[in-house]
Amino acid sequence: MATIITFLVACLPPVTLGYTIWCYVSPWGVCRRCAPGGKNRTCRACEGTGMRPRLGWQLYVYLRRLHHDGTR
Repeated sequence: MATIITFLVACLPPVTLGYTIWCYVSPWGVCRRCAPGGKNRTCRACEGTGMRPRLGWQLYVYLRRLHHDGTR
């Protein structure tokens, strides 16, 4: 069990760094509520564009706004 935990702890920083870079390079992902490849004009998640911000990008924007509003 200790070997598995050590392996997971060792893999966490590279995975986190990779996802962070991926969100920075490509902050928009395909909307999963709409059919892939199609655009649903009534979709509230993407407003009919077929693209929506990734969860990591949404978290970054939220934390950036929180910091900005807190340091005024």
